[in-house]
Amino acid sequence: MNKQVLLVFSAIILFGGFLLKASAAEAAPVPQWQEITMQQDVVVLVEKSANTMTVFYQGKPVKRFLCVSGVNAQGDKQRQGDNRTPEGTFFITDKELLHDDPYLGRKWIGLSYPDPVHAQRGMEQKLISVSQYQEIILANEQKVQPPQDTALGGWIGIHGGRDDLTERKINWTEGCLALQDDDLTELYKMVQYGTTVIIVA
Repeated sequence: MNKQVLLVFSAIILFGGFLLKASAAEAAPVPQWQEITMQQDVVVLVEKSANTMTVFYQGKPVKRFLCVSGVNAQGDKQRQGDNRTPEGTFFITDKELLHDDPYLGRKWIGLSYPDPVHAQRGMEQKLISVSQYQEIILANEQKVQPPQDTALGGWIGIHGGRDDLTERKINWTEGCLALQDDDLTELYKMVQYGTTVIIVA
């Protein structure tokens, strides 16, 4: 972990400014994800139905953001254009500074969709070829961005923009996760390439 990220989390732990209150225990991750949050320094958990994104540091929740997802909010992403947000375990593949894009806001954090689970299902459903499946698997093994131009869709990430809709908990994206821009700026400092992002229903 780089020095900037360490400083951010040191400030959080030392001063308690971002620590969640006792009520945070009620929104702890479901048991199958608990071990992941303990194994890695920083893990981001998204609970779509609760419109929350929680950042864990060494197994402890340190910050929670309001988060919305795709306009087709029910179920896991299946294919390109279904406007669903994928569910599963991903990692951050990209971080970009934007110039107050009207749709994406100030920053972009890319995620490693499609993952092996979606690739396997897509191949079984004949949405992608064997070679496309293999490319996706290899990219995930190498911790780089998988192919984004298959029938499974791509360019899934975390962005800002449309604070008015996000504040009202309206799922408005085409499948990405959206935060309010100020929250996105804060999250951007807390994560890095390779950080695990878990998305559940």
